[in-house]
Formats: sequence, structure tokens, C-alpha cells
Amino acid sequence: STLAVDTITNAAGTGSPYITGAVLQVKQVIIPKSTLSNGTTSFVSTGSSLSITPSLTSSKIMIEVRGGAGHCPYVGQVLIGTIYRGSTNLSTNGLESIGNSTAGLSFASHNIAFLDSPNTTSEVTYTPYYKSDVSQADAYWNIAGIQGSDWSITLTEIGG
Repeated sequence: STLAVDTITNAAGTGSPYITGAVLQVKQVIIPKSTLSNGTTSFVSTGSSLSITPSLTSSKIMIEVRGGAGHCPYVGQVLIGTIYRGSTNLSTNGLESIGNSTAGLSFASHNIAFLDSPNTTSEVTYTPYYKSDVSQADAYWNIAGIQGSDWSITLTEIGG
């Protein structure tokens, strides 16, 4: 059998019905590998971002940053990654740490997941930022050479 309707509205008749916890939209960008480094202890932008316009003010946005090749060339050095919503750092202590505890060169893929509550139906932009925990040397967000890889930002709106 077939169900055909012209319009579905919420119980109040004021808009589309959204199911709490349902995925309402997904956006993704793949960023080609390139060398990005920062030798300071201040967060700097990766230069890549992704925007989404939430359907509801009560929506949550799951932000995921995956892939790439984070790298710290010096023993005891740590790369710290975070996410900014516009100009707001969502975690001043960082959302990931990639460190080097050996004399060898180590690489690690990014693996950030953060659930944000932007409380708006206006477009919001999310940008990964990173820094080194020490100012002596560069920490690399990604490497362009054979060790490097593409990385991605994925935004998922979840109905609130």
C-alpha cells in the first residue's frame, strides 16, 4: 500500500515535525594533504572550515575531525588540537593531544569528536585549530609527503 500526503506538520501545526535525536543533515569536506605547522604555544587556524545552518535552536551539532598525520618531531612535544565555532574556542585545554615520547618520528591521525549546542538557526562555522605545547619547535597538523594523508571535517545536525 502507499501513503501519499501533501504536507506533514508538527502537532501544533506550526512547522515540520523533527524527531529528537534524529539526524537532520550531514555535511563533510575532505581536505587534501598539505604541510601545516605551528611553532608557537598559541592556537592557530588550520585554514580549513565547514559551515552548517541548524534547522532548530535546540539542535546539537556533532563535529568530527578525522585523518591527516599529526606529527611532533621532538621528544616530549605535544600537538594540541581544538575546534572553534566562529571566534569561540570550544575547549581552551584542547580536544586532542598527539605527542612524541620517543626519539623516532611518529605520526598519528586526528580523531576529534565534540557535541556542540550552538543554540541558533543561523549559519555556524567550525574550524580546527592547533598549537604546540612548547615553543621550541614546530608541531605539524599534517604532512604533505608520503607520510601525510587527506583529512576531513564532518558536521552532523541532531534534532533536539
